[in-house]
Amino acid sequence: MRIPRRSRPLPAVLLVAALSVTAAGCSLPGGDGDDGGGTGLERALAAVPAAAADQGVMYRDVRTVRRLLAADPALYRGLDGFGILEVAQQGYTGGSVRADWGFDVKDVRTSVAVGNSSLLTGEFDTDAVGRAMKKQGYRATRTDEGTRYKKRGDAGTYEVSGSARAAKRTDLALGLSAPDESLRDDEAYEEVTDCLGDVYEATYYAKRADADVVLLAIGGRLGKDGTSSSEKLCVRTASPKAATAAAAELRKKTARGQRYAGSKVTVGEGDAPLVTMTWKNRAESGLRPADNDRTSELPGLLMWGR
Repeated sequence: MRIPRRSRPLPAVLLVAALSVTAAGCSLPGGDGDDGGGTGLERALAAVPAAAADQGVMYRDVRTVRRLLAADPALYRGLDGFGILEVAQQGYTGGSVRADWGFDVKDVRTSVAVGNSSLLTGEFDTDAVGRAMKKQGYRATRTDEGTRYKKRGDAGTYEVSGSARAAKRTDLALGLSAPDESLRDDEAYEEVTDCLGDVYEATYYAKRADADVVLLAIGGRLGKDGTSSSEKLCVRTASPKAATAAAAELRKKTARGQRYAGSKVTVGEGDAPLVTMTWKNRAESGLRPADNDRTSELPGLLMWGR
């Protein structure tokens, strides 16, 4: 999803995708048994082409989100789509993901979303997927990595292996093979990802090379009890002046009586300083995990001045 400089981001339901391992043994980063190192988020970004830097990206550790949602649905209800477009659509269509697509959320381990394209890691019953796709009118073609499904009149392409499912609905080349150059190779993404740390969910609001706010992301971290959580906002700015301005805007939201009252805003050093802000999640509007995906409150403040 390309986000214009002064437009609002599309709803989070459109930011759905995922990450996976191929059946042929040439695994994407993040798959079971992957030895690429790094956090789950870092491995997910390694599966997204560098050309997607100027688009919205969403990451979910689906297994963790499932556990959290079961333990505290009031707090984690903003994550109930799991970053999987077919699951989110189920609430509108009333259909069954397993009946329609041959898998469901229990089969998925992680997801990373780029616009309407998706790539999921997990364990997939390829026979069940094949039957569901055939029922919808898709024709199968074998590839080195798995099976590709296409249907006349449908611009979408689906690729499936025993441990991966990629849904390509735009020109973005998400697939079962890792790209030659990924978002993990992008300096701004690398710095912001290091800032977020080991998170179970994250959203990047698109890189803008010509803006004071170059890249903004919000990610969720678990507390020591494994159930409570906090979110951290990390902003890569274009200059010390831009960092000071961004911090000033954020501090308006942390003043007494404001939603994020008491949260600490920090400004880093260097020619392109990082600005950060962290707050504890609570089961109230605007403070639940991923609420900014729905309201764009903080991204809107920093990127569009509203």
